[in-house]
Amino acid sequence: MDDDDETPKANLAWPGASRAIARNATLLRAIGLVAFVCLSIVFSTAGIYLRSWELQFKIQELKDYVLISNQPDSACEGAIGGEWVYGAIERFMGCEARQREDFTWSDKEIYDQCVSTHQFSEAKHCQRGREVRVMVYNITNPQAVVEGLTPRITEIGRKSGGEFVFYKDCKTFDTEFGPTETEFSEYCYYTYKYPATEEVDLSQQVVTVNAGLMEAIGNSVRLIDYIVPVVWGTHALDYLNATTTTAEDYIRGQLLSFSWPNNFGDHFLNQFSPERGRAGFRARDNARTLFEMVLDQQQEYCMVNGTQYDRNQCISMANTLNIFARRYYESFQSYNIHPYGLRYKDGAGLFVRARIGDLLGYYSGYEDPLSAYLFPRKVSWGVVRSKTQVEISAATNAGKADARNGVMNAGPLGRSKVVSNTIDSLGSYIQYQGRTFVTEFDWHGCRPLGSTGQVVVPADGPYPPQCNGGAPLRVTGSRGAQVKPRVWSLQPGVLADDNIVLFSPTLMRPMRYTFVEDLELSADSNNFVQVRRFELLPPGLTEARMSFNCEEAFRLMASAGVLNRGSDCDAHQGMFDLRSVSHQVPYMWSLPHFYHVETADSTQHPRNNLIGFVTPTGPRYRNMVLVEPESGRIVQSMMKEQISIKLYAEDGNYFFRTHKSVIIPLYWTFETKNATTAERQLLAHFQSAFQGLHA
Repeated sequence: MDDDDETPKANLAWPGASRAIARNATLLRAIGLVAFVCLSIVFSTAGIYLRSWELQFKIQELKDYVLISNQPDSACEGAIGGEWVYGAIERFMGCEARQREDFTWSDKEIYDQCVSTHQFSEAKHCQRGREVRVMVYNITNPQAVVEGLTPRITEIGRKSGGEFVFYKDCKTFDTEFGPTETEFSEYCYYTYKYPATEEVDLSQQVVTVNAGLMEAIGNSVRLIDYIVPVVWGTHALDYLNATTTTAEDYIRGQLLSFSWPNNFGDHFLNQFSPERGRAGFRARDNARTLFEMVLDQQQEYCMVNGTQYDRNQCISMANTLNIFARRYYESFQSYNIHPYGLRYKDGAGLFVRARIGDLLGYYSGYEDPLSAYLFPRKVSWGVVRSKTQVEISAATNAGKADARNGVMNAGPLGRSKVVSNTIDSLGSYIQYQGRTFVTEFDWHGCRPLGSTGQVVVPADGPYPPQCNGGAPLRVTGSRGAQVKPRVWSLQPGVLADDNIVLFSPTLMRPMRYTFVEDLELSADSNNFVQVRRFELLPPGLTEARMSFNCEEAFRLMASAGVLNRGSDCDAHQGMFDLRSVSHQVPYMWSLPHFYHVETADSTQHPRNNLIGFVTPTGPRYRNMVLVEPESGRIVQSMMKEQISIKLYAEDGNYFFRTHKSVIIPLYWTFETKNATTAERQLLAHFQSAFQGLHA
């Protein structure tokens, strides 16, 4: 065989070398594969730890954003000392001191600070704050209503169209930041949004129910309008120059009797005429005593000018005062009666023509001699009435004193307390104006006095079984800016809940809002933030009702003070009786245009007893909030409520005897608060980061 025919193996010095090379190549490939797998595991583990670290960082960043601690932190460090006070908010959003400062500031102060740091991006970063939009109702046929016919109602807004709009700026004081809760007092002031047209808008006049008269009746014996003959009857004796003979003729016309003593007409004028030399300033007090004696069935006689008269004679004198009041009113057949701006036949006194600014409380209010006799102040609804820190402090001190003496009023009894530094129940009240529980505001059956005159039931319970049906309502629910957050996966948050609870300052009770839908809000041209919509629906309205001991058998027991009867027992479903928190003015709360109000008999529905009201549909009447689930921030709130007044029944009245006991709407409000574009972008960033880290 030639050398060229020899195989390669014959040329190797080591015949087994080729096999060794093949084996080594296999081993090298195996080693490389093992090294690759190990490196993959190492890098994967490092990636997991990195993602976990980044996730923890984002969670902590979000918690710093939504929680308010009472401790200092490094996030407040700036280029110069104290920069956190006035610097751009996005640079110090995790600074606890800045968050505490902002908590005490009003929306106006925060807005002014924002404008100073974002002169060229104000629209993106700055929000003026809460706006209160108001529509007022006008009665166009007061004479027909007095005669017992159906009221005709129209809505009144700005002269140029739309609602009256006020900025609502609330500021906290006596603020104390605790480990998990913040305790504070608060006062609010209002500013009209359109100062150039303020006089034109708020000087408009409407005809509406005289809340002053309703307050006077609500605080009178048997809820009867004897306040009218007390005030105007005594005034008429002087105004109409009543003589002894005239008085005696009217009195005898009521009771023809031979038992009248001599000079009884003179006794009558000396007791009830405000003329100098007769009763003077004591005339009204004397007349009030007479009427309250007549209405007390146990009283058998009255004293008039030092002379004793029997019950029938006392009734005759009361009726005579009523006759003189009517004669005074009838003298204005074709003229308006001051200060009501209406004629006698238009129901002057039962109704009033007043400026919208006075009615809303933005101005001082309107004059009403009927209520001013009992409560010497001007009358308003107080919708946008500004208050000062001094007023709130004085009211709180008075409430504390009342509570210690077993009397509970509807005003503040102390400071409010809200959860601020733990994600569980974040943003929720646990105490409102000194109250841990919401009761009927009169303590009947809740805090009775012992034999020594001292309160025997602690302010925060436990309460006796007859108080609020044995289940006092605990204060809870969001303050309006924050609900329980999810914070990725630390707790279920609103993503797992089909409802949230918000606290209603008007009703002084928690209200449950039901989940409606998920939707997206634009954060900028490219980003969107996912939010959840919650709405106040009939189940939440029903749950909030104070409707215990509503059986008819308990009505007389409640009036005798034997037990408490729910304040909403006699209100339609979807409506709430506010008289216990409104000094017995029979205000009624509902959604606008009686949305979600239900009655067993459709003929009794408030909307069917008014002319000019249509069945409400659409978002204009819905009470809703939009919540970003990761942070729990309420990014849009649309809080609506309507306040109506229920005319006290005409049965037994002395003066206004022909009207129906109907519910007449006064006004409705729409309070809004929206997150800024920058805030929506920040929340969208958190959502995107959590979604990316979760992938």
